Amino acid sequence: MLEVRDETNKEIQDLLSDNTNRMILQSIITTPKSTSQLCIECNIPTSTAYRKMQKLSEHKMIRKIGTINESGKREILYKSNFFVLKNALK
Repeated sequence: MLEVRDETNKEIQDLLSDNTNRMILQSIITTPKSTSQLCIECNIPTSTAYRKMQKLSEHKMIRKIGTINESGKREILYKSNFFVLKNALK
């Protein structure tokens, strides 16, 4: 029988093994983006983007950032909770 912790780790592994989720996380690791921006950049349908963002948000892998755009409307941007270690890439 799996413990709750094991089930959570499995879900996170499943999320990270999905290519679309990885594209989304990589895209928002340094710059917050809206769902529409992610749809264009990752070449995914809007419904897929919202579903993936919901799952990533539920597991605290991303966070929402509310901003006001140039036209004065409220806009939700998403930012990854992961960070890049500059020295790790050298």
